[in-house]
Amino acid sequence: MELPQHPRIAPLTVRTLLAQRPLECYSVTVDAKVAQALQVLTEHGVGAVVVRDGERVAGIFSEGDYVRVAAASAGQADATPVREAMRLCAAVASPSQAVLECLALMNEKRLRYLPVLEEGKLLGLLSLGDLQQAVIVYYERVCQARDLDQRIQFLQGTYSC
Repeated sequence: MELPQHPRIAPLTVRTLLAQRPLECYSVTVDAKVAQALQVLTEHGVGAVVVRDGERVAGIFSEGDYVRVAAASAGQADATPVREAMRLCAAVASPSQAVLECLALMNEKRLRYLPVLEEGKLLGLLSLGDLQQAVIVYYERVCQARDLDQRIQFLQGTYSC
């Protein structure tokens, strides 16, 4: 599947998405406890944080990971190291990738979050919702631009039925 194109609208890539709305990206270290990661999630109102091992992205810890660990640990989840509760990064995105490509990758690997890396540097963390919203907004912009083109042609008398 491809997105519709319009000459006045830039193609929808991760780079254009990041330029339109820089994504806040919060992180914890692999040695942090689950309680610390939950505090970061709560403070910033996000659903996931990147787990770092030094400068390297080691994985992602999300609300769903907490539920999984809490169910398995019989009340000891908060003291569990994040390294034991996180999910390894199954995939990463680059700024030059098309948003639809990222959506397909996330669907294929059943991911809800996708870190964006450029030359090993973390630029952001995309959620499935971020990408879906970007596609909807892009479709709206293309439709509005095409509608404007038709109105201009009609007003100039060059529109034919």
